[in-house]
Amino acid sequence: MQRSEVHLSQIVTTTAHDAQLLELREASGDLPRTLTMMIGHDVAKVISARVRNVETPRPLTHDLTQDIVCTLGANVVEVEIRDLQEGTYFATLRLRQGEQLHELDARPSDAVALAFGAAAPIFVHDRVWAAQ
Repeated sequence: MQRSEVHLSQIVTTTAHDAQLLELREASGDLPRTLTMMIGHDVAKVISARVRNVETPRPLTHDLTQDIVCTLGANVVEVEIRDLQEGTYFATLRLRQGEQLHELDARPSDAVALAFGAAAPIFVHDRVWAAQ
């Protein structure tokens, strides 16, 4: 399995389709590749707030999810954007609970938001780079 770690490059606000663009850039390499995907406005706000360490007066959905994960004694280990099929990205959210590793299918935008909240690494599988 070949994959590379990515970091947030930017979130771009668009007027089309009430969506935002999430841009992830490869962490290493002479010519780092960029992955751009459309995400919803709400998830873009969550990711932006988490990156800037902005606290909200009440927990948002991703904050609640993070709290549930922690309450159950688990933590976000990593996120892998693993596939691109017919314009749709697929991700795996990996959680560790004691000795057990759980792999959950997730929308990439939700998984990325949880990764930022947990300071967990984000990876893109080579299959995704090749499919762009």
